[in-house]
Amino acid sequence: MFRPVRVIAPSSLPISVDDVKSALRVDGDDNDAEIERLIKAAVAHYEGWSGVLGIAILEQTWRQEFGRFEDRMCLKVGPVSSIASIKYRNEQGQIATVAADNYTLKHDAGGQAYVRFDRGFTAPVDLYEDAPVSIEYVAGWEEVPADIQTAIILFVQKHLDEAARSNWDILDRVEKDLTSKYRKLI
Repeated sequence: MFRPVRVIAPSSLPISVDDVKSALRVDGDDNDAEIERLIKAAVAHYEGWSGVLGIAILEQTWRQEFGRFEDRMCLKVGPVSSIASIKYRNEQGQIATVAADNYTLKHDAGGQAYVRFDRGFTAPVDLYEDAPVSIEYVAGWEEVPADIQTAIILFVQKHLDEAARSNWDILDRVEKDLTSKYRKLI
């Protein structure tokens, strides 16, 4: 298995600048660009393969590549809602798509998503290159959970508000408490 790569990013922020301003009681538009930058920094801090939570916040498309077909092919960035495609490259360099009726998206008790192939599926043996199998999937929420939005607000507050800096440890603990249930155990 190789590192997942984001293929299509979300088209919006998980929380609006106006909602953050309202929560922090910020008036005027002077800080809008800074607040938007901090929201994006919070998302980058939490999200993706290298983020502290290892999740996708808003719906987006990811690609996970593998060296071969396996019984259980884990998808590392979640929550996964659907599989867009499973493709592979054969020895001739041709790309083929696995029919959707040959596999199922499953989730284990810990929420880890994986692809399971049906019993009738025969995995090709003439694979080409180091990463011939590619799974594209949709991960993230249509509606972002309130605790993630609140954690983003706290992240922005810690970096924007001078008074919040004196309470950094407390705000940091609350932010971690809000996001801890989403943290991936790898």
